[in-house]
Amino acid sequence: MSAQYGSSGQVDIEQLAQQFRRFRRIFAAVIIAIIIVGGIGSIIYSVPADSEGVVLRFGEYRHTVGPGLNFKLPWPVDEVYKVPVRRPQTLEFGFVTLEAGRITRYAPPNEDQRTVARMLTGDLNLAHIEWIIQYRVKDAKDYLFRVGGHSNVHIAVADLIRDVSEAVMRRLVGDHSVDEAITTGRDEIAAEAERLCQELLDEYQAGVEVIFVKLQSATPPEPVKDAFDNVNRARQAKEQIINQARGERNKQVPAARGKRDRAIAEAEGYREKVVRAAQGQANAFLSRFTQYEKAPEITRMRLYLETMEQVIGQVKELVVIDKEVRGVLPLLNLDAPQSGAKGGGLR
Repeated sequence: MSAQYGSSGQVDIEQLAQQFRRFRRIFAAVIIAIIIVGGIGSIIYSVPADSEGVVLRFGEYRHTVGPGLNFKLPWPVDEVYKVPVRRPQTLEFGFVTLEAGRITRYAPPNEDQRTVARMLTGDLNLAHIEWIIQYRVKDAKDYLFRVGGHSNVHIAVADLIRDVSEAVMRRLVGDHSVDEAITTGRDEIAAEAERLCQELLDEYQAGVEVIFVKLQSATPPEPVKDAFDNVNRARQAKEQIINQARGERNKQVPAARGKRDRAIAEAEGYREKVVRAAQGQANAFLSRFTQYEKAPEITRMRLYLETMEQVIGQVKELVVIDKEVRGVLPLLNLDAPQSGAKGGGLR
């Protein structure tokens, strides 16, 4: 704004006042425009797709809104805090990941990380346990106000989850032997840790849901790692020998069962044969006895002749001597085989 001078060389007060009034109106219009734009900006707000908006009115919880454009009263009446409820968050214990990918890079462990991972097992041994816990927000209101103030809620909830997870993990590892914690019981410990962490966080009303707990690494401490590896190799060799023995048993047992079944079948067949033969002989004897009762003399003679036929049929040489003969001529060679004799011979 430049000063205006009249013909006498003095300042034109009237023109100066008009310029000042014009400037004041422009300034007021700019201020009003800024206020309107700021007011509109404080009334309309957007919530990301993976989040929910928690609306406070004069610092008190009012309601929760979903993703998209929403409206509220201008500041300082209403405030909105956006909470990521669908975004998984991960906490690492005993290690730090520098770069995740096909080849993950980890930071060298420091003493604090070693302390967190070092645990006492139920059989009074030490184990190095590294694990991760993944969670997400399930209740934005509880997440903001139950654990800590909404200004540092992320740090407060993360610290709570760390404390709960470490306490649960130390308790579970302390209930198992070192072999179970490092080998066979890892899945059981992880599943139980997930359940217990969720129960404790629900008691604190932290507003989070545990997605999973995973044991990233479970190894013995460095001073005894070589000895533990030797024990594992010996255990594996033992299991291999046991499996081989079981395989041999599975091969031999069916063969022995087959032999047993075959011997039983043969014995049953022989028994059936003997029984049938005995029954046939008994039936034949009964038939003869019936005939004997009808004609004893004839039957006795027939049985005698049949028996003699069978006996004489098995004799190679037969000599019949009259009962009246008192001796045998010396020229008779009873031991010499007779030519032409076939079956039983009679002289």
